[in-house]
Amino acid sequence: MSEWDSWVNFVLGHAANEYYQNAPADSPATWHIHIGGFDGSMYAKSADFDGTFDMTEMSKMSVASNGDDTDIFTAPPKGYTIVRVVPASSDFNVLTGKKKGDAGRLLYVARCTSTLVVALVDVQNCSRGCESKAMDAFSHGITEAIAAGI
Repeated sequence: MSEWDSWVNFVLGHAANEYYQNAPADSPATWHIHIGGFDGSMYAKSADFDGTFDMTEMSKMSVASNGDDTDIFTAPPKGYTIVRVVPASSDFNVLTGKKKGDAGRLLYVARCTSTLVVALVDVQNCSRGCESKAMDAFSHGITEAIAAGI
């Protein structure tokens, strides 16, 4: 296991546990995490992360999650719709999206101090309340990651 695999588990654990504690019991979720560089490179990902984003798409999501102008809303990653960029704290924004044709697959992207974190979250019985809880949980995982130094 590499150092980056440990960070994947760290973010995944904090986000998934936060979701589990606060989301409706009838809407369980499975979390998949990818950590890489701001340039779109990949350092590590959870074994079941099945997103197929190329480096250009990852780089564009990184720029957009930083609050910078891109064409992400008109030319999103293949198979996804990008919904918005949400200021989650004074330290970071969260880029949110959904998989086309699968309302239960949510996409969250944020920049930590030196890394880009992408989460794919599969929510059963997805509703706005669950989406909000998932974004809050992802934000919690990113806050903990930034505090820990990535």
